[in-house]
Amino acid sequence: MIACWGLFAASAPAQFLGPNPLTVSGRSGQFIVQGPASAEPDSILATNQSLIRLEPTLLAISAERIKQNLWRELETAQPWRGRVFVTLYPAGSAEDGAVITSERFKDGWQYHVLLPNVIERGRYVRAMTQVLLLELANRAAGPCSADIPTWLVEGLSRQLLTSKGIEIILPPPAAAASHSRLIQTRAGPVLSGLDVTAAIADSRWENPLNRAHKQLTRYPPLTFQELSWPTQAQLADEAGELYRSSAQLFVNSLLHLNGGRACLRAFLAELPQHYNWQFAFLHAFKGLFTGPLEIEKWWALQVADFTGYDMTQTWPADKSWQKLDETLRSGIQVRTGANELPLHAQATLQNIIRDWDRGPQTAALQTKLRELEAVQSRVSRDLALLVGDYRRVIASYLDNRDKTGLLLGLRKKAAQRRATAVALMQLDALDSQRLAWRSAQRPASPSGQTQAAPR
Repeated sequence: MIACWGLFAASAPAQFLGPNPLTVSGRSGQFIVQGPASAEPDSILATNQSLIRLEPTLLAISAERIKQNLWRELETAQPWRGRVFVTLYPAGSAEDGAVITSERFKDGWQYHVLLPNVIERGRYVRAMTQVLLLELANRAAGPCSADIPTWLVEGLSRQLLTSKGIEIILPPPAAAASHSRLIQTRAGPVLSGLDVTAAIADSRWENPLNRAHKQLTRYPPLTFQELSWPTQAQLADEAGELYRSSAQLFVNSLLHLNGGRACLRAFLAELPQHYNWQFAFLHAFKGLFTGPLEIEKWWALQVADFTGYDMTQTWPADKSWQKLDETLRSGIQVRTGANELPLHAQATLQNIIRDWDRGPQTAALQTKLRELEAVQSRVSRDLALLVGDYRRVIASYLDNRDKTGLLLGLRKKAAQRRATAVALMQLDALDSQRLAWRSAQRPASPSGQTQAAPR
């Protein structure tokens, strides 16, 4: 949306911040956060555990972390172009929300986020997610600002909150003395004179979709039409939880499509060119969906698969990846000579498709399909989608390979080469996704046991 950014930027500090506001810049320079230099603990925090208190220094760090994790979800690393100004004001109630405004200049867009200093954590993450998606979509500096669909903001913010909540939300530390002050270091501004305690993150992995699974098995998930154009009633109270759970699953499923992340990036880039986001969506995903009806059918299948999935019996992330990795490799016996003992080796799916004769290849791939089906019921949800992709590629290859039996001569050989090339390309892409997933799951701590965050 386009709104009067200058009005908030000029009036908010004078009205809310007092005579000596604190201004902090994020590490990348994209975020400029301004708020009161100090604040007394608010009484509403003691009665509502879903609320957090925001302070300029920690908010600047939190915003950078939200951006890093959001970009990781979308697999983008392009430098930012639009600066984001964040102003904190004293909260009047627990229901206070955020206001996001934007303004276009000759060299691009700038954004202002007006936030209460006490806010529900979900609202905070949604506000930062929305402004970051706006900045990404508006980088072409077109005449109109992008209109980010609600399902994308809600889905990605819920994904970040459930998977990285302890990393991206930093509760303020308790003041050790009234004379705590801000000092400037090479790493950025830090507060001195504070008593910092450590919040230890449980190292056990929890599926980010657990909350959505509980919600969507209890209530019917929303249709694609309901996700597309939600009413105010659908976003409030318990109905809002159902919407956010549906949106998280919808976005998660899009991300795990073959090329899904690239399509989402293309979708964001096209949004400023369309008044209706569905036109941008269909153009960006044209290789996967031909129209809204096809999206609705695909979404119905995703919902049916997800709600019938037992989240309580899955392996943790490390074991899920290990089991999938073992399943994708076949043990074979290799003889280096007629009189030599056989050596044990491993063959990938690509080796089997590219190098094996038809009879052994068929037997091996059919065995792989059965093994992958068994593994899919036990691995974590996000890997289960990837396992399904492996199964579809193998089944499609066998089907396309067998169809060439009706062809003759050179046409048959050309069709077989084409089926092999397509399968190898798809398997290479899935392997890249699997390795990227593995890298994203590794803990930042060298010990791999716990993570500590200031509070």
